[in-house]
Amino acid sequence: MNTVLNYLAQNWQRLALEPLGEPAKLSCVLATPRFRASSHVIFFVLGQESAEPLLVAKVPRLPGDHARLDREASNLRVAQAARVSGFDSIPRVIAYEEYHNHKLLIETALRGAPMKPALVRRRPKQCVEAGLAWLLDFHSATARANHEVRDWYATLIEQPLRNFQSLLPPMAEELGLLEEVLTLAEKLREQPLPLVLAHEDLSHPNLLFSTEGQAHVVDWELAEPDGLPALDLFFFLTYIAFARRRAHKNAEYLAAFQEAFFGAPAWTKNYLERYAERLRLPAATLTPLFVLCWTRYLIGLIARLHDHRETRVTLDHDTLKWLRGNRYYALWRYALAHQRELCW
Repeated sequence: MNTVLNYLAQNWQRLALEPLGEPAKLSCVLATPRFRASSHVIFFVLGQESAEPLLVAKVPRLPGDHARLDREASNLRVAQAARVSGFDSIPRVIAYEEYHNHKLLIETALRGAPMKPALVRRRPKQCVEAGLAWLLDFHSATARANHEVRDWYATLIEQPLRNFQSLLPPMAEELGLLEEVLTLAEKLREQPLPLVLAHEDLSHPNLLFSTEGQAHVVDWELAEPDGLPALDLFFFLTYIAFARRRAHKNAEYLAAFQEAFFGAPAWTKNYLERYAERLRLPAATLTPLFVLCWTRYLIGLIARLHDHRETRVTLDHDTLKWLRGNRYYALWRYALAHQRELCW
């Protein structure tokens, strides 16, 4: 905490932070993410007279392990540059630099209530509409045609799936399933597809619900500057489905998933149609994108677990067991097996 406060006190004027008050009166609250793949710690910087944070500071958990903070800072700068006025709904980078052998990322703090499951259950329609409105605005502003991005298919689809296959033990059943995904994804090669700045983890605790009923979005370390469209929407609507059903076990997560996307009564259909129309997504792309959403998320989970390893080795028994017990693994298997039941 002292490192963050000392840095701010010494650089307050240089960073043009005087409108926030006096640096001598700042305090910090430490938040340590508990999920398995987390790589940093977060400090909420508070002023003397407010419980609302003024700034957010992030530092790596391990000295020198700042690759993901590099990525977050880069993603936020790219995002804010996508529009002349930028976006008030995402953080702005105040500073990202070395200080006393630590990499410090300082961002503006966003206000709003965390979009927790309880809030979703109280105000389901408002939460969904806020998230959709944010996605329509942000993805429209950051979109560019896939033919403008060199090797987009290999970078976003082929290479990650092949790398994942290389980590699996011989004869693992997932090897064949990944070949099915690659065959399905081939439909995207020749389609006119917008690539967008995709957040890649659009759910609680990365969503805030402002007093004006708008969505604010934090934590951009996993984002993809030229990412696949619709994946953020699939992920967000799945989070809403989990929250609505009070899901806590894999069977409950899967039931909520089925109800949301599969068969004629699927309640997400209207939201997906609005997004596809605005982004001009061909109908033929939605099923491959849906399956890729869960495939890429699983790949991301494994990639984060391998961040600190010197070499990429075959997944050990315990890691593979953990992966197969993960709720998103269950969603992936179901989406691939029941793709014909998706109603777009």
